[in-house]
Formats: sequence, structure tokens, C-alpha cells
Amino acid sequence: MAIIFCKEISKKSILTLWKIEESPSFYLEYLEIKENDLIDISDVTHPAKQLEWLASRTCAKYTLSLFGITYEGIAKDSYKNPYLINNHAAYISLSHTNEYAAVIISLDEEVGIDIEKVSDKLSRVSHKFLRASELNHAGEDLLKLCIYWCAKESLYKWYGKKNLSLKDNIYIEPFEDKPSKLTGEIFIEGKLKTEHELLVIYFDDYVLTVT
Repeated sequence: MAIIFCKEISKKSILTLWKIEESPSFYLEYLEIKENDLIDISDVTHPAKQLEWLASRTCAKYTLSLFGITYEGIAKDSYKNPYLINNHAAYISLSHTNEYAAVIISLDEEVGIDIEKVSDKLSRVSHKFLRASELNHAGEDLLKLCIYWCAKESLYKWYGKKNLSLKDNIYIEPFEDKPSKLTGEIFIEGKLKTEHELLVIYFDDYVLTVT
């Protein structure tokens, strides 16, 4: 198993990062899924995306086992947020790339996670997800842009409802270089809705944030 790390974020929440390096057959066997059923279950047809889907579910199943909870699959609600089938005692958030899958599971509160590779593509779209003060703070620093993106995506997933603008509704307070923690806020109709602390983790050329 390609587990990079498994961290207790609190007494009732665990974060797991998994490097995707096994063959599809490994994940299919671990998840007890027949290859012929994969497209129907995942609704994914591209082989690379199927591998990401399998790895994220494997990561979830492994993390649940640490709580002594049986994994029965993941479905999505009307807002396309993942939830654990036949389990109302745990909250889950997923994120994955072509190289990594990450999962956080909590037994007592909603969670949000995101993982992103530091790249110049974020500089081309930064005006779409950062307000003026955040743009001024980040400048052309690709790491800062990636931190902002991941943090806002994590809070978007935590909120769990659509029609939330990363630019207009989610604010990340200014931070020092390579922070380990961030403060983020969600505003609804111009009023502060919730305030959050986010954990920031760095590895290879990636940033991971979780709340």
C-alpha cells in the first residue's frame, strides 16, 4: 500500500495521503469491485480518471478501517458532495490528482480537503478566484497562489452547497511564506457566516489543505 502519511487531525478525524502507483487490479481487488462493473459504479470512462477514482475510494476504505468502520461505498448527494453509504456517523471529503489521492474522515464534524500541484496555470486564472487584496498579496508567487486555491476549494467542499463563489464568498486572511496554518472565512450575502482554521501540508510540488 502506497500510504505517504496518515495523520490524526483530532481525536475523531484522520487525514490520509496515498500515492497512486498500483495497477487497477490492486484497487479493484481491495474494493471488491468487478472490472466489468467499474464504469457503472464510478460513472467514469477514462482509464486515468478511473485509476484516480479507485485510489481515492481505496484511501477512504483504509482510513475508515482505522476507526473500525466497514466501508460500503461512497455516493453523492444532490449537490454532488460525497457521503459514506449506510453510515451517518462519519463525514468525508476527497481530493485526487493523477499522482495522489487524499481523504479526510471525521466522526464529529463536516470536513473539506483539496490537493493541487504548484504550476503556472493558476497565475492565468487567479483573477477568477482571488479578490483584489488576495491578488495583491499573492502577486506572481506560484506557491502562494496554490495555497489560496487549495484553501478556498477546501472551504467550498466544507460548505457543501453550490452557488458559492471562490472569489466573492470565500476569504483567506494574509499569511506568511509557507504557512502551516491559515484562517479562512465564508461570507453569505456580505455577512460573515463561518470562520475556519486550515491545516497546510507540503510535499513534492504539491500543496494540501484541510479544514
